[in-house]
Amino acid sequence: MTTAYDLKALSPLDFEELVRDLLQAEWDVTLESFGPGRDQGIDARYAQGPDKLIVQAKHMEASGYSALLAALRKERGKALLLAPTRYVLATSLSLNPARKEQIRAVMAGVPLADADILGREDILNLVGRHERVERRHFKLWLASTAVLERILHSKVYNRTAAEISTIRKKLPLFVPNASVEDAEAKLAGAGTLILQGAPGVGKTTLAQMLLWLHAEQGWEIFVVDTLDEALTFAQGETKRLILLDDFLGQYRLSADHMRGIDARFPPLVNRIASSPNLRFILTTRDYILAQARAMSQRLAPEAVDARDYVLSVGTYTRAVKARILYNHLHFSKLGDAERAEVLADDFFLRVIDHKNFNPRIIELLTNPAYLALTNRPLRETIETVLANPEILWDIPYRQHIDADGRALMIALFLNGRVASPEMLKAAFARFVGALGGSVHPADLETRFKAAFRALDGSVLAVNMGLVLFANPGLNDFLEGVIVADHLVPVLLPAVATPFELHNLWALFAERAAGHGPGGPEWTEAFDRTRAHGADSFAYLEMALEFYVLLGHAPLLDRIEEFLAIIETLPVLEDSLSWVRSLLEESGSIVLPEPSHSRFRSIMTKLAATYLVQYGPTMGFEDFEAFEGELHDHADDPAVALAASRDALGDLVHQLEVDLREIDTVEDLDEFEASLLDLMRRRGVSTKKAVSEIDYRREQLYEEGSVSRRGGYRGQGGANEAGASDRDIRSMFGGLLPSD
Repeated sequence: MTTAYDLKALSPLDFEELVRDLLQAEWDVTLESFGPGRDQGIDARYAQGPDKLIVQAKHMEASGYSALLAALRKERGKALLLAPTRYVLATSLSLNPARKEQIRAVMAGVPLADADILGREDILNLVGRHERVERRHFKLWLASTAVLERILHSKVYNRTAAEISTIRKKLPLFVPNASVEDAEAKLAGAGTLILQGAPGVGKTTLAQMLLWLHAEQGWEIFVVDTLDEALTFAQGETKRLILLDDFLGQYRLSADHMRGIDARFPPLVNRIASSPNLRFILTTRDYILAQARAMSQRLAPEAVDARDYVLSVGTYTRAVKARILYNHLHFSKLGDAERAEVLADDFFLRVIDHKNFNPRIIELLTNPAYLALTNRPLRETIETVLANPEILWDIPYRQHIDADGRALMIALFLNGRVASPEMLKAAFARFVGALGGSVHPADLETRFKAAFRALDGSVLAVNMGLVLFANPGLNDFLEGVIVADHLVPVLLPAVATPFELHNLWALFAERAAGHGPGGPEWTEAFDRTRAHGADSFAYLEMALEFYVLLGHAPLLDRIEEFLAIIETLPVLEDSLSWVRSLLEESGSIVLPEPSHSRFRSIMTKLAATYLVQYGPTMGFEDFEAFEGELHDHADDPAVALAASRDALGDLVHQLEVDLREIDTVEDLDEFEASLLDLMRRRGVSTKKAVSEIDYRREQLYEEGSVSRRGGYRGQGGANEAGASDRDIRSMFGGLLPSD
């Protein structure tokens, strides 16, 4: 284990528990624990007969050595009154012999030996001696220099690197709880984990901690935005963990989106389950998952057993909620007076016990930048937001953020909630105009910087050179604003990029249809944004969606135009997901003739070509799904059958190589049943396949069956005992400044 730890990632309570656990392990005794109250002078105690040992922990790395001496001068009187026979002092500061002698002088009369004054180096030495304690205190080693360097220097692309940077900042705030162990167990068993819960309850934070835990153990990390991306990375022999946040979307599920989930999710889960080197974490809102399971047989409870895959997040014990608030207060930039305001009159107990307590709300209510936006007294803001969480952003947005700030927020929202500063500045200028203002080109830089400065830290954050929302709740809020304020027709004329058009259309189609512009306006925007060069497949799909919902006849010309374009495009693997999606649409969408027949014919031929070209190199589950989609939606069964036979022939030709990746007889039996059934249905000889499979089966029997999945070390959760008012008061007493 590494010794390059960052003790600043620990709160005083974390540090006291670390010291207690290290001393218990070193002495092989059980210490009686006490909260970090201001006037007890005891963090842990061991009494046997006439002997009474007192342990005091001082986590003062941020304060410095002079502050430690000042605190010990005040501590001396308490220590003398306790009359211990042995006194142990542990501090996170580095000490030398001269400093230890000075500490003994300050604590004159207290039975404190040099060996019982433990500085940073002494504590880290104990950590090295007791690995089990180290593993239990995962915030300690996850924030270590060696872990950080290993993760930041690993091969990750920009999306993942930005996520890693975000997680690093969250580590000190995280409170281990039972959901960590439950999540690890499901990942170890099935390989796939779906975290479900209401907005703001901690799904994404838990997923991020699991990501960091795996990264520390050498897993390659991939943060993706779609199931297609996940399929791309779910291969190879290295250990890989893939994270997909909000995989079902944030609001209403459309039938088109559900078709894509149906086609891709089961093959991906099967691929993950068959490989001990792959793990997959997804998050979703509980009500969206309920919708999906009602719409899809492949996600229905009988198909996706919640006991195997799904973990509900958001049920916290009182002790865990207390630690969440404690950590946010300790690590926040609130001043002493503001902390005292929260602690006075047991106000913090009312916050912890409030029915609307959730981590996202606590994060904002302890952020001075957000509080400054509300322009209200601290306790009034906390009480108001907890009583009515939906106004979390409403008052700041409508009363305290100016027009430029609102335009900047909408510009970022329509650009995917993350954008480069230059891209955001250009969008800002357009949306200021759309909302009734104007920006002279000479003033753009100044106006943009002023708007950004006003929102920096509260609404906006910068990570890896990209601008993003500081809090995910802003996505929900701005969706509601655009719908409630009927802004779709206002914003549409300012849309200039395919991405902006797609995002505004998605909002219109899901939530604002009937309260916005009609076909001519959307068609005009469609033509205007083409100059920015979006994918032809993306534009064809967009034209189809526009026509189905709006029925604007000129869109048929755009559909015909893009059908002609994609017929001439080279067959590239990057376009495979588009081909599959459009093939599915061709089987259900209704267009006037001859457009309908032409669309189905082109997509059938194109999908057949892609199946022959790329099907044999897919995982078999994905191949089987794609092949089935072709037969379900093809307008010409003969074309589909010919493609299936060609693809199956190529698959069997390379079967010997593919079979090497199957490492259990059980998995081989499942593969054989599926493959041979498909080959017989398509009229393809099974002789060579049977021979290759039998040979692989003999090899596996000789080697012995290998278990499907490897284990994963549990980290343990925070001690959830001691949640009485008295214990919580004692805990929070440590947040008050010293007298």
